[in-house]
Amino acid sequence: MKRIHRITTGIVVGLLWTSLPTWAQVAPAQNPVPATPAPTTAPAARAPATAPPPTPAANDVTVAVAYSALPRANNEYRLGPGDLIEVGVYGVEEYRHTIRINASGVVQLPLIDAVNAGGLTPAQLEQRLASLLGTDVIKNPQVSVFVKEYRSQPVYVLGSVKSPGQYLISGQMRIVDAISMAGGTLGSADDEVTIQRPLAEGGEKSIPVDLSKILETGNLAENVYVQGGDVINVKAHPVETIYVIGEVNRAGAYTKAPKQPVRVSQLIALAGGPMKTAKTSKGILVRYNEAGQRSEVPLDVQAIIKGKSPDVFVQANDVIFIPGSTAKSVGYGVLAVVPGTVAAIPWVF
Repeated sequence: MKRIHRITTGIVVGLLWTSLPTWAQVAPAQNPVPATPAPTTAPAARAPATAPPPTPAANDVTVAVAYSALPRANNEYRLGPGDLIEVGVYGVEEYRHTIRINASGVVQLPLIDAVNAGGLTPAQLEQRLASLLGTDVIKNPQVSVFVKEYRSQPVYVLGSVKSPGQYLISGQMRIVDAISMAGGTLGSADDEVTIQRPLAEGGEKSIPVDLSKILETGNLAENVYVQGGDVINVKAHPVETIYVIGEVNRAGAYTKAPKQPVRVSQLIALAGGPMKTAKTSKGILVRYNEAGQRSEVPLDVQAIIKGKSPDVFVQANDVIFIPGSTAKSVGYGVLAVVPGTVAAIPWVF
């Protein structure tokens, strides 16, 4: 029995001895002899095998970097029915759910009550979910909301575009993107575009956009974001009508954009040039002022073509009359009824 007791005692002592740190095993039990100072690397050699926990500062940086790596959405976008969103909480892999917003604009997630997400931006929904989860479920949750499918936000592109109609927003979209979806602008499109945007409190606001500043000067401040419900109206530029009558090959009404300069010689060329019977040196430019008063200016088209007379610019509602041997007698009579006759069939340039 004593032998068994000694064996048991030896086993217990051995186990305790092996469990002691290394420095305790190698240290002498009594009367230690002073030793020379250990090299500076000795403490590192005696350090425990497990590394110390990271400092709070380093841990904070790790959390910040990891959270910033979570997928983020366009914070300008307003959520609505049909959108497919992914909701996640940093550090809680079990709480990552992909869910579609129902027809009422509501999402139902585990452990919290239903949330009305319609009309909220992803950032606003993140704040609301963090508030609900942080009450009793997860301590200090860092919530991420990512829009995987955009279904709810239509925009309407109308006016002078190739394919006017309704289009659905897909991700971040600016006004140039929306116009491109509609096939781009027509030749009759003006530089001015208007966005009619409905307001949450009712009513709407009008946002003017100058396309020329985006395309010609590269001013991206004009390339604004569009939102669901926006009505984008690409206006057709107002036209100015000019009339050419008399001894020309294609008499009629011609239209031009307000900013498009056109000279007399150009307009005569568009009208097919003068006929053989035309008296080009006896032309007349008829002009009406804002009060509707009419004035007549002699127009020597032959001298203009030869560079001996100024090639003047024409204005809206100007009438250029080129007389001839057969048209002279009736030309002035036609002037009295312009623009009621030839304006009916305008030529566009």
